[in-house]
Amino acid sequence: MKKINKTLLSNITILYVEDEKMISEEVSFFFKKYVKAFYVANNGIEGLELFKEIKPDILISDIQMPKMDGLEMVEKIGNTSVPIIITTAYSDIDYFLKAIELKISKFVIKPINLITLISDVQDCVIDRHLHDKLFKKDNLLKIVDENVLISITDKDGIIIDVSSSFCEFTKYNKEELIGESHRILRHEDTPDSLYKNMWEVISSGKVFNTEIKNRKKDGTLYCANLTITPVFRDDEIVNYTAIRNDITDKKKLEQLIIEDDLTKLYNRRYFNTILNQEIRRLKRDDSKISLVSIDIDHFKKYNDTYGHPKGDEVLVEIGKVLKQYTLRSSDYAFRIGGEEFCLLFSNLEVQESLFYVQDVINAIKNLNIEHKNSKNSDVITISAGLIVQKASEIVDEETLYKYSDIALYQAKIKGRNQVVLSEFSTKS
Repeated sequence: MKKINKTLLSNITILYVEDEKMISEEVSFFFKKYVKAFYVANNGIEGLELFKEIKPDILISDIQMPKMDGLEMVEKIGNTSVPIIITTAYSDIDYFLKAIELKISKFVIKPINLITLISDVQDCVIDRHLHDKLFKKDNLLKIVDENVLISITDKDGIIIDVSSSFCEFTKYNKEELIGESHRILRHEDTPDSLYKNMWEVISSGKVFNTEIKNRKKDGTLYCANLTITPVFRDDEIVNYTAIRNDITDKKKLEQLIIEDDLTKLYNRRYFNTILNQEIRRLKRDDSKISLVSIDIDHFKKYNDTYGHPKGDEVLVEIGKVLKQYTLRSSDYAFRIGGEEFCLLFSNLEVQESLFYVQDVINAIKNLNIEHKNSKNSDVITISAGLIVQKASEIVDEETLYKYSDIALYQAKIKGRNQVVLSEFSTKS
């Protein structure tokens, strides 16, 4: 648990906007033990007025409120350097995209963990460098050590010092980190190209910024905004200072917005976003786009025979296969709903696309998942409808999807466990 920095908190002004009286009173009681200037508003309208009046250092607000919700209030506040923390529930997913657009600093999930919330407030204060005007040098160094995720390496990338906060966060002690490179934290999915690019940038004397996945000592994954700054002496680089901002919770929330919870494929909401984005991208080069609609054959009978928990296992296994076949950066796999999936890929000719989809169909059949009441096979199979068009030929996203869906229907009529190419596919 991060230490509560009483000195830091006693010197800031917080505006808290919350319409639920019980929650508001609980949060206020806790914070007022540490924050002298803690103001409360009951809705967005009151919050907006109070924001202009007291000019807070931190704004904490609920989303769903009467009269004016939290995001409307933030929009009306406009461009501000004040860090904003949003408190919300998982049921508020529809609001997350808007909140991210408004550059919200932190999300806190209800029911509110007060220790987490006060920790987030401290992070925001440090991130915005408010301490520059609040503290003398000695206090500042102590605050940085306790609150900022800092590591310092020599010019060869070997760690020579780390902050107490970095040790607490990564669960390594200083002795375990000093003398090592940052590879000790490396996540297995991180490509070598990221490190190559990083060294090219920082060794040239420039600041490097990126989002990165790492692992703590106990294996826990975390995500961070990483900034590495070269330190010079007599015009030569002597070491590098790396500062991280933990964005793990934000990434989890972003993932909730775009990910199907069961299969971990992209969801229907993200399908609409990506399809529109890919069409616009490919129109610049008039490249080909391929869209595949997929259904599991006789899946209702499978659920009736084996039960819904086994049905969920089938969905997960099919999701794994679709992920294996969409590894390029321009490949996408979606669960649209129920037993329906979609694949989206580009720059393949019609025949290449047909071979590709047939490989997917074969891979799923080769899972050999028993389906004794299927009318066309004794194992789980899928049917697919494929549309391949030049981006310039596309009427709109809805029509493209409709064409693939019609082709899927034809695959079912023809006996299932196969792919049918839409008649509206490009001829060249």
